[in-house]
Amino acid sequence: MKKYWQLLLIAGIIVVTFTVHYIQVVNAKDKEYDFTFEKISGDDKYIDSLMFETSVEYGIGYNLLLISKDESTLIESIHNRTVPIRFQRLIDEHKSFMRGKAFIENNYFEDDMKLIYMNEPEEGWKIKEGDTYSYEVDILDKVKDEKTSFTIESQLKNRYNWVFYNDITVIDNELKLIVKQMDNDGSEKMYQVIIDLKKQQLLSETLLEEATTDDTTRRSIDSYNSYSNLGHEKYHVYSINSFDLKSPEQDIFSRQFSALNTETNEITDIQLPEGLDQNMQSIEVDDNYLVIAYSTKEEIVIYRYNIGQQRWLEPITVPYSEKVLIPELNSTATLNGKFYVMTEVNSDFILKIFDIEQGTLLYEGKLINNNVEQKYYIHITDVYELEK
Repeated sequence: MKKYWQLLLIAGIIVVTFTVHYIQVVNAKDKEYDFTFEKISGDDKYIDSLMFETSVEYGIGYNLLLISKDESTLIESIHNRTVPIRFQRLIDEHKSFMRGKAFIENNYFEDDMKLIYMNEPEEGWKIKEGDTYSYEVDILDKVKDEKTSFTIESQLKNRYNWVFYNDITVIDNELKLIVKQMDNDGSEKMYQVIIDLKKQQLLSETLLEEATTDDTTRRSIDSYNSYSNLGHEKYHVYSINSFDLKSPEQDIFSRQFSALNTETNEITDIQLPEGLDQNMQSIEVDDNYLVIAYSTKEEIVIYRYNIGQQRWLEPITVPYSEKVLIPELNSTATLNGKFYVMTEVNSDFILKIFDIEQGTLLYEGKLINNNVEQKYYIHITDVYELEK
């Protein structure tokens, strides 16, 4: 009996010790994550209503952090995260509709009147040539708070290893969906699928592009529209990339950009300025613009392409005011006509905000870590505009 109580006492000490240690670690982390922005130039109004979702690395640890102009908030360990921030609003506003749905941005469309979710086919590797899959559509009428669901069988009879949805939009009651299929031999196909929402009928499944692989060349299809945009996008921008399998690094030797007009279903090619294909560190799409940027040790260079007018604007060149440690763009994002760039300089990170259409620098600020001396790395994963 005495031995039993000794064991309980030892176990209790271990639990208490672990609990105290855990609390100390959490408190230390809360104190460590104290980031604020210090303006270098521009107007604070361009950052006053912004919230940045970031991934912060200390050594081998990662954490998610929300950073605004004057404060930072530790969300939780990235390994324990259950609901992405972007979907928390949808769950709060439409809890019943969101129940059981995957947190994949490309499977959603939302406007003022409706919220649409499409469930991707499961276990695609089991589907053989000649078989097919179905499009499962859930629609929430946000005004009436009514849900409608229907399923339409695809007419495609391809054998594939994986199928996923890349972009959803709705135009004049027609749902337009970009579907990518990948086979286990490395080949890819991209389709535009059009569904009549009122009649619940499949109107068309059009093959847009196909990328094949042979002994010397691997080809792929990459899309560049922001996954976080759940609303209508007029243009879907993508590229066909060709990789040299004979080179040790399998370098890209060809990259053809194109833009699909989702309203007219027309595709136009985008010709890159000479030499730009070798310097692309960031590729973003915002409304009517394709934005490509890269960094050198001396400056940031930003190219802007007006998709509707099919023309390149004059490049933006902004010299660095401090020494750049690594000539790479740490992270970039676009939102509502703005281009956000984060770069690492000396022991800090610099945020620059550009007006895409005007080509002007609106704000430049240094991200200050107020508490920690140790080395860290921070990456912007998303940008939100808060309600004023």
